[in-house]
Amino acid sequence: MARGSCVSLQLLIEWIVLFLFFSEASLASNTEAEALLKWKDSLGNQSILQSWVAPENSSSRTLSPCLWRGITCDNAGNVTQINLPNVGLTGTLQNLNFSSLTNLLRLDLRENQLTGTIPSSIGVLYKLQYLDLATNLLYGTLPLSLADLTRAYELDFSRNNITGIIDPRLFPDGSAASKTGLVSLKNFLLQKTRIGGRIPEEIGNCKFLSLLALDESRFYGPIPSSLGNLSELTVLRLSADPGSYSNNKDLCGEVQGLRRCTTRANEKDGDATDPRLSPPAERKAVDLLSRVITLARSCTRVDPRSRPTMRTVSQLLEMKAAGSE
Repeated sequence: MARGSCVSLQLLIEWIVLFLFFSEASLASNTEAEALLKWKDSLGNQSILQSWVAPENSSSRTLSPCLWRGITCDNAGNVTQINLPNVGLTGTLQNLNFSSLTNLLRLDLRENQLTGTIPSSIGVLYKLQYLDLATNLLYGTLPLSLADLTRAYELDFSRNNITGIIDPRLFPDGSAASKTGLVSLKNFLLQKTRIGGRIPEEIGNCKFLSLLALDESRFYGPIPSSLGNLSELTVLRLSADPGSYSNNKDLCGEVQGLRRCTTRANEKDGDATDPRLSPPAERKAVDLLSRVITLARSCTRVDPRSRPTMRTVSQLLEMKAAGSE
């Protein structure tokens, strides 16, 4: 009898644990969904978010956003990804309650029409690994709270109206015990922004940094010598307008071991290529890519009369493809 009582007690305990686990997961899911719905309401009429709705049965205890467009959840039902690139979103990030989304690993809102500033509350996303807000209409400065994103390996704020400087406090202090700052950063992109000033020496404390793209922004002064200590840094992109840097001639030579160092002064096709991708190894492929990019640019000339017809483009592409064989 005693043995049967022990078994029953054990089953009861296991049941209680499971109940508490799923109750907690349900509560978290509700909180995340409510935060997303509040943000949606602040954005106005966004057809892309039609699936973001509360269930008709308002008495339902569970409000799960896991089947909503652009939302990914883990096995426990926590929102881990928001992927809404290039969907025409308008509005701001001010009403997105990041405090309710602390399980977020990926936030991709690039190529939309979001305005306003980057909220300082974004720093509560301590699990965030990937943040892409590129190609929007954001302004203001980079919040210092970004330094709390210690697990982030990629940050992209390119093609926005962001101003100010890169605060040195965004990066680790260089000590072995440093646990703050962007300690996991691999790819850092600030292309075509209004951010300027000197590139802080502390950026060299990001020992995993492999891509640094700052071209067509407003930086000046010497390249930090600390970058030369980064064994993972293989791609460095900077503007090289007259007076932007001291010693433009040796701009890339200042940092040893770079696989790819490009500047606006010596880069022919940089605006049309993704800096995260390595250039083709074969010379024939490089030439073909350059010719295709030149042709593509001719299709975007301001004067429509100077653009090639689609028939001409098709013929030229066929010729280029035949010539590459």
